[in-house]
Amino acid sequence: MTAAAKKATRLLERVLAHLENAEHRDGQAEMVRHVADTIEAGGTLVIQAGTGTGKTLGYLIPILTAGQTAVIATYTKALQDQLASVDLPMLQAVCADDDELAFTWAVLKGRNNYLCRQRASEIETGSDQLDFDDVSATVQREVRKLVKWADSTATGDSSDVPFAFSDGAWRKVSLSSDECPGKAKCDFGESCFTELARERAHGANVVVVNFSLYGLDLQHQREFLPPHEVVVFDEVHELEDVISDTASVVITPRSISNAAEVSRKAVSSQKVVNALAKTATDLDEVLHRHVGERFRAALPPDLETALRQTADQSRLILEQIECSTDEKPEALRAESTLERLQQDVEKVLASASDMVSFVSENRNAPRLTAAPLRVNGVLAPVWTDGVAILTSATIPPGLPRRLGLGIEADDIVHVASPFDYRRQSLLYLANDLPEPNAPDRSDAVHRRIAELVTMSNGSALVLFTSWSALHAAVDSLRGNLGDGIELLVQDDMPKKMLLDSFRDNIRSCLFATRGYFQGVDVPGDALRLVIIDKVPFPALKDPLLDARREQVGKESFVAIDVPIAAASLAQAAGRLIRTSTDHGVVAILDPRLATRRYKSLVLHGVSHMPETSSLAEVEEFYIKRQAESDSQDHDS
Repeated sequence: MTAAAKKATRLLERVLAHLENAEHRDGQAEMVRHVADTIEAGGTLVIQAGTGTGKTLGYLIPILTAGQTAVIATYTKALQDQLASVDLPMLQAVCADDDELAFTWAVLKGRNNYLCRQRASEIETGSDQLDFDDVSATVQREVRKLVKWADSTATGDSSDVPFAFSDGAWRKVSLSSDECPGKAKCDFGESCFTELARERAHGANVVVVNFSLYGLDLQHQREFLPPHEVVVFDEVHELEDVISDTASVVITPRSISNAAEVSRKAVSSQKVVNALAKTATDLDEVLHRHVGERFRAALPPDLETALRQTADQSRLILEQIECSTDEKPEALRAESTLERLQQDVEKVLASASDMVSFVSENRNAPRLTAAPLRVNGVLAPVWTDGVAILTSATIPPGLPRRLGLGIEADDIVHVASPFDYRRQSLLYLANDLPEPNAPDRSDAVHRRIAELVTMSNGSALVLFTSWSALHAAVDSLRGNLGDGIELLVQDDMPKKMLLDSFRDNIRSCLFATRGYFQGVDVPGDALRLVIIDKVPFPALKDPLLDARREQVGKESFVAIDVPIAAASLAQAAGRLIRTSTDHGVVAILDPRLATRRYKSLVLHGVSHMPETSSLAEVEEFYIKRQAESDSQDHDS
């Protein structure tokens, strides 16, 4: 064992001694050693740490013993909250008396998560009526409460607001990074909540961010995050998609219309502003004509014309603003917004060969996107600037290569979960159901869900790959799952409240879609069954994936679609066993796994579970586990 690994191991032992009922986990200790050695030697480590390993301490402890500054980038808010409310405060307490190990930490979010003091001042003084005519009285009241709260909060962070408020109200008191003119040009720059958060981050040894902010930092030449020697990407299976999103340019009629409205108070002449607003309306019509299209070469003439008009009109408004000597906040916001809009339009018009341009639609709102074909170029500086630790409970096949790393499957370090999956779990593959798209499939799937829920006596997380499948199942099964079994549905209430209800009623069933494939932590008897309606392959008509498929060629299904499905399936299955005493069944109701050659690849992330296609074995599993539970209760 190296000196670095020994030092980190000693701190791990101190931390475990500090924790009540802490368990020594071989996988966690192994991870600590690997991370410590990587930090000492430099380079990149990709480590798959099974559920229950305790990977957050597995990377935090060697970072602290190495005395390095680090950014921890995560995908889910749940993990950020765990780091900020549990792991980092606990480590800080353990290390507080040791000058060599004592450290500070901070959480940093994107600008729109913090209340803008300038906006609050404008509302308070009445200099900005916020176009209140277009919002409800409820939103107006919420805005006033938020403005009053600004006087008492130390952070300005939306997550610290002690009362309920709508997204619409928060948008009135916050700014995006595109709109903000920057600290130097703002009267409230010295007391800006975002700037204060950045100052705290620059003074900290460990900074927690999300993938999106890290991606934006890369796009803006490291403008947002402090210099750091180590970066950790936790939940790295989601990194490729998030970096692709942050590196993408998105233009919508609404974004152009917003630029026009922001400009109205910045210039005296409204002629060009009105023209820009008209262009936003024209672009809406143009984009609707091209929804679903991917542009393999040049943009269509009508779309190119609308974009060039946008660029020209934005330039003319900027010239008017620049001619004015009055640097009022409205002018500075308009200048920032228009400059970003111009940059985005120019990127799309340039249509670089490594970008994929397409038009999509969400709730009848069209959008033009230019996304990078690959993210390896975006991430290239990360792999050369310092030490990078990439970790997750599941590392999809080929992911390191797609991220730009010369790391193959044999180079990935695998740290086993401490859980006894052979005893605690069972993987049920329903090979007797109709295939997806078969006319009689829905009824058969609903009957099978009811059978499985009866065997588990409730306590089921039932996951669907589409909203239509979810609603069909709810309509069929609500009230038909057995006495005392409550059926909860994803859109019944906010996620936290829904999960609390699911935990409290251990016989309830929660029906949900892909948003619940991860970030759900329900240990104990409240979750004994995870049902997945079918293999979660990505959409066939996704323009960006289509472009990547074309680039790969005939092997695209195995190289692109299968790894995405395998990672998603493994994450969903990972909801089941959260502690050493949990038990249950993961059921996949997709008969294609019995006949298709991709079975082993799709099931790569759940291969540690014993497999069966027998309902009788599922029933026997639950009977046996219930008997063991009854015996333990009797002994106690």
